[in-house]
Amino acid sequence: MFTRRRLLTVLLYVAAASAAGVQSAAAAEPLPLHTTLGAERVRLPGGEHMGLVGGSALFGIGADWWLGPAIYGAATGSRGGLFVGGVQVLRRWSVGDRWWLNASAYAGGGGGASVPVGGGLMLRPEVALLRDLGPYSVGVSVSHVRFPSGDVRSSQLGLLWAWDGEFRPFDATRPAAGRSAGGKRSGLGFDLIAGTVTRYRFTGTPRRHIGLVGARIERADGPWRWGIDAAAAARGDAAGYMEILATLGHDWSLGADPRSAPRVGVRTAVGFGGGGAVPTDGGALGKVAAGIAWPLGGGFTVGAEAGWLRALDSPLRGRITQLWLAMDLEPARGAPSGGSTRTEWSATLQHIARAERVDGTRSDLQTMGLKLNRYVSPSLYLSAQAHSAFAGGAGAYSVGLVGAGLATARSTGSWQFGAEALIGAAGGGGVVTGGGAIVQTLAWAGWRTGPDAQWRLGLGGVRSTSGDLSSPMAELTWSHAFAL
Repeated sequence: MFTRRRLLTVLLYVAAASAAGVQSAAAAEPLPLHTTLGAERVRLPGGEHMGLVGGSALFGIGADWWLGPAIYGAATGSRGGLFVGGVQVLRRWSVGDRWWLNASAYAGGGGGASVPVGGGLMLRPEVALLRDLGPYSVGVSVSHVRFPSGDVRSSQLGLLWAWDGEFRPFDATRPAAGRSAGGKRSGLGFDLIAGTVTRYRFTGTPRRHIGLVGARIERADGPWRWGIDAAAAARGDAAGYMEILATLGHDWSLGADPRSAPRVGVRTAVGFGGGGAVPTDGGALGKVAAGIAWPLGGGFTVGAEAGWLRALDSPLRGRITQLWLAMDLEPARGAPSGGSTRTEWSATLQHIARAERVDGTRSDLQTMGLKLNRYVSPSLYLSAQAHSAFAGGAGAYSVGLVGAGLATARSTGSWQFGAEALIGAAGGGGVVTGGGAIVQTLAWAGWRTGPDAQWRLGLGGVRSTSGDLSSPMAELTWSHAFAL
């Protein structure tokens, strides 16, 4: 049943995406970017406490209004594996010399670690006072976390760290050459995106192996590389396990030309993970690995790593092996500048019909998600997606997908058509996905509302490769294009 609260959340989610795109249509100019990282202690039923860490990337849409994606995850306590992703809208006021007052509202979907989240919808209003220290700001926040269909209702104080930057796109309707003005990186400033396949071999008794699929975005500053790594379980009876980590690495070139020579390097990562009966307790994780990267030409690189995994507040230990394939997002430093590439950011709502549950029943569920499509030819695009349940009694059901799609030419007409096929990992929320690996197919029709904005309606299906999930689905997407 579609309640008024659920309808309000859907309207907030889609309206926020639409507002972001309308304001950014003049994409030749950089957009202000406000990035935040916060921590707080949430009270769960029964007096239990859980450390919650959240991060957001908010785009300026004018008149001191900001909006964009945000994600929250468990960091301390015994609920590692709780993740919630959604959208946040923020208003900022100057309240004195170098002081800022922020008021924001967040709506997202997710869950995990047996936290009583009901359908998964999380609402979180916040007020924060920050002191501007130049390159960044620090402050305190007062927030209220509520899962309307669950049992979590908590008000708390928190700490907040924020910094301002720029999102630098080109106009998607007028392809540009090279980097943006001043030789700066375009977009969010990352240099590459990689698809990863990882195997964990946990130590202890009994020994357990799980397989994960994921993605990593990275920026290189000289020999140093930093970025964000996310993955989810696809094999090994750990459906529902998910992790998000910040990474830092150092490379050494094995040849005179670092653009074409193999590289060896080391990488460390710290973040949060859990779910799928993987005992991470509070959820904090650390990794260290060494590996080799081999450029293939054409902006692609393949690599392999091996290392160790450790949960920071539980006995969990393990060995890591990983293979990855990366695609450049920016021209290599010192290389000739290339042309810009059409990139679509999308906010999407999915309705999955008759999803198989662990109790043997079948019922509908709804997810909200974000997509990134990058075109490698006028009609072929690569896609990375993340979705989480917010209704349908499947809180904690989350999905990560990668794949490719085909689209008709972007003509002067109002309509465009396409289809996509994706693979990835899904689990949680009592939805039967076997080991976690899934396949999703979708055909869509898009109606253009501007030169770089589009509404899309899609029909398709999702199927697990080793479980009983096999469901039709419908999707409503708002998409906005940039050239990066």
